[in-house]
Amino acid sequence: MAINQILPFGTVPGANVLTPADYQALAARLGGFSAGTAKSKELNTVWRQASFVTAMIAQYIADKSGQDVLDNGDLAALQAKFVAALAASPALTGVPTAPTPDASDKSTRIATTAFVSGNFPRIYPIAALPTQDIGPIIVAECAEVWTWSSTQYFKGYRSPLCGRPLDGHTSLPLASEVDAIGGLISKTAYAALWGYAQEQGLVKTEAVWQANRGTHWFSDYSASEFRVPDLRDMFRRFTGTDADTANARALGAAQRDALQNITGSFASIGSVTSVGNCCRRRNSPRSGNAQFWDSAPTVPYNGSLQQRDVRREPSRAPETRPLNTAFHPANPCLMPHSCIRG
Repeated sequence: MAINQILPFGTVPGANVLTPADYQALAARLGGFSAGTAKSKELNTVWRQASFVTAMIAQYIADKSGQDVLDNGDLAALQAKFVAALAASPALTGVPTAPTPDASDKSTRIATTAFVSGNFPRIYPIAALPTQDIGPIIVAECAEVWTWSSTQYFKGYRSPLCGRPLDGHTSLPLASEVDAIGGLISKTAYAALWGYAQEQGLVKTEAVWQANRGTHWFSDYSASEFRVPDLRDMFRRFTGTDADTANARALGAAQRDALQNITGSFASIGSVTSVGNCCRRRNSPRSGNAQFWDSAPTVPYNGSLQQRDVRREPSRAPETRPLNTAFHPANPCLMPHSCIRG
């Protein structure tokens, strides 16, 4: 236990001191003692009041700091120990107050109730996102948790879904969406989406973009604007081995429509040079005037061999497609504006 040499004076029961009422009424208490005989009771009272308060403070210093409080006249050392004692787990009682830190403060300062109520939960509109990292936040318009991102191309808050194609379900994009119909948008207003496109290597020249409309590529249109993908009338396919060509598909690339090829041949109906009854032609009762062979001919015949190749057939539709439902094309982004999705 730490030693405390600052001791109280005249504290035992029956000590030769004034009562509190007598000391309060003592005229010398205000102006001090004048020349003449000093009364022991009066002086003892003064010394006791000063000493027992001092002794209490000294004992607090010893208890809280764990250091000895010596009667050596070293004021600087006593002050240092007093500061250490105050910093050692103070017991705050009553209604203590403290300065409210800035909302972005992430230090070890004391957080007031005003700081807490203003920061948790941290809900921000898209148009007023924090400009520095204050931890995960909730974005009001899309009820999503956004996190701070710091890359070569973008620094700020954005959604984990940034850049992901979505099936839009509304006639107009939501507050955190942008139409994926090949429009031009601001690199400044949509910095998060523009950063995503660069990070993923999806930015092409305007000429390349126009020659490959339908890709999930972005165009570096100008110093201030970029073009988003046009995903209308497109089915989704995924990267990896292309079953048609055995070539890997590039991320974001588009592919033209195609019809799986069907080939074959059949003999046309005509006169036949037959030998005996090996090959004869007859009408089919099931197919009207359609005719077919009773058995495969083994000798030459006058009919010609007809080839069937669907690639030579006139196109009746721009693609081979399944039964489908159309959705509004939307491309996620995360910057303010009435037409984006994060």
